[in-house]
Amino acid sequence: MSEPAVRRVIDGKYELIALIGKGGMSVVWLGRDVRLDKLWAVKEIRQAHQGARRATNRRALLDEAHFIKRLDHPAIPRVVDMVEDGGSCFVVMDYVNGRPLSQVLRQRAEPFDQDDVVRWGIQLCDVLAYLHGRNPPVVYRDLKPSNVMLRDDGSLKLIDFGIADELLPGRGGDGRRIGSPGYSAPEQVERRMHDRAPTDTRSDIYALGATLYSLVTGIVPAYAPSPGKGAAVKFDLLPIRAVDPSLSDGLEQVIARATMRDPAKRYQSVAEMRYDLEHYEELTQRHRDALRRRLDVFTRHVRASVVACCVGIALLVGSLVARNSSYDAIMHRAGASSGHEAQDAYVQAIEVAPSRMDAYACLLDGFKEDGVFSPEESDRWTHVWQEHGRDVEGGGRCARLCYDVGVLYLCYYDALATRDPTAGGSVRVAGQTTMKRASLAAPWFERAVRSCNPEGGDYAGLVVSDRLDEYAASRAYQTMGEFFTTLSRACDEGRDVTEVFRAYWQALTACLVGAEDEPALLSRAEPIVCLRLYQVAFESIASSTYLTGFMHAGVSERDVCRLLDAAKQGVDGLSEFVRANRTSAGPIYDEVELGYEAALDNVSRTYGNPVASMGSRGVKSGGGVGR
Repeated sequence: MSEPAVRRVIDGKYELIALIGKGGMSVVWLGRDVRLDKLWAVKEIRQAHQGARRATNRRALLDEAHFIKRLDHPAIPRVVDMVEDGGSCFVVMDYVNGRPLSQVLRQRAEPFDQDDVVRWGIQLCDVLAYLHGRNPPVVYRDLKPSNVMLRDDGSLKLIDFGIADELLPGRGGDGRRIGSPGYSAPEQVERRMHDRAPTDTRSDIYALGATLYSLVTGIVPAYAPSPGKGAAVKFDLLPIRAVDPSLSDGLEQVIARATMRDPAKRYQSVAEMRYDLEHYEELTQRHRDALRRRLDVFTRHVRASVVACCVGIALLVGSLVARNSSYDAIMHRAGASSGHEAQDAYVQAIEVAPSRMDAYACLLDGFKEDGVFSPEESDRWTHVWQEHGRDVEGGGRCARLCYDVGVLYLCYYDALATRDPTAGGSVRVAGQTTMKRASLAAPWFERAVRSCNPEGGDYAGLVVSDRLDEYAASRAYQTMGEFFTTLSRACDEGRDVTEVFRAYWQALTACLVGAEDEPALLSRAEPIVCLRLYQVAFESIASSTYLTGFMHAGVSERDVCRLLDAAKQGVDGLSEFVRANRTSAGPIYDEVELGYEAALDNVSRTYGNPVASMGSRGVKSGGGVGR
């Protein structure tokens, strides 16, 4: 079949402007929607007239298009239409105005800046987490710089899902050896490893590590000479600081762990790798040296004491040190202390027995003892988790711990940690918006969800019953916390934010109202958690911007008023708690009580605005967030 001429209009909708790519079975055109004046990428998949193989290839391309059509993530180009016209199938997709990272790397002729690579790595962790978190999980299997498009605004798009695979229940991984040598994991391309460990989500983690390696060193990890066999895939990558000593040893550790030959020794989830990328500077030798110096100071004091004392006293001191270094003795000492002294003891107990959970729980309780989770305490917790979090991840109560950390950020975190001198030295929570707290809490609720195995009935310490469902609550809190980041990113990219608002509304409804057959998720939550989430709902409705988003997502005025009333009634029902905790809870109570009428007026004004309501589609709203 001859290629269609430029300026041809497909299905009366899409004008083909220019040829931008060509392959054996397809060509890609820059197309323009003649109705909306919007640019699209239009892939033409030609009819197969040359045998079964071409027919198979064409079917694979169509399968890929149907697969992408089910995905919804800002880093994945959308398939918006499929048209049969003139003997060919045309797949209409987002036009990605950018260049592959591999091309940019070649044109630069030097590696990318380390900070840029880390930022891109975090973005790729996000899209892989979306794919791995689907049901069933999706393994991308072909992550490499040539499949990552860098847009002008610095964001990334992941393209080419031709060999992506869904891990269906009962199947541990794909049995085929497939992928791109150099970037694909050993179990994808090496027969010996492949027979032992089929491809799964950890294979994408290897490819991400190899991709970051290539971007930060400029070296393509492809083939190495193999005597008698021509060439073999090289998996033992030279450490990045051996290539460039100025690079961070923390980043070197992240990449080295991601690219371990044995899947069991890699990061077991992209969430874990994302966390280390966000905190790679804390993995540096300088950070470890600081901890070692603190230990050296302690050791010198002990030695000085031994030298200064007689043999009998030295033996007594040695006995006391031995007893106090035991976990139970340290926990007993911590329980008899308070403030920073108790926190120090709990951290010491964690260092002695990092897999025992009660010291972590006591440390979290200590953080909220004064009503504020300060930035310094947040840093201390981050260091504890960085050093010992892997010892409890996958444990029987890991979700419980992560859920409690999420609540700590949601309810107690304050970036300024300001104190009210008129309140007798008590702490007044101020300086951090409610929505920002929710955003900081979201990753911890995500960890709580990932630690659970609902199909196996294992909720890793969360309470899940007919009346209380902390697993469903974690999912809802995660959605609410991620809303603000997702919305900002979608707006920056010019994407339709309707689904973002719809998911956020469903999470709010599940928390405050519930569904016909399910109680509200806050029905048995702690009072401070309820107050914070009532405040989140109230501020969302009081904001004309968010309210307009709800309206365009199909939420009715009646449902908005119903949710606002639920927040008001919920706050009213906590008046006793507010009176007993006036310093921390009073501002929330006053905000809702004093602003309720203004919020109602905002609802009437927004829904009565004919211009604002033009985008409303009348989609049925409400619905809970089930597990």
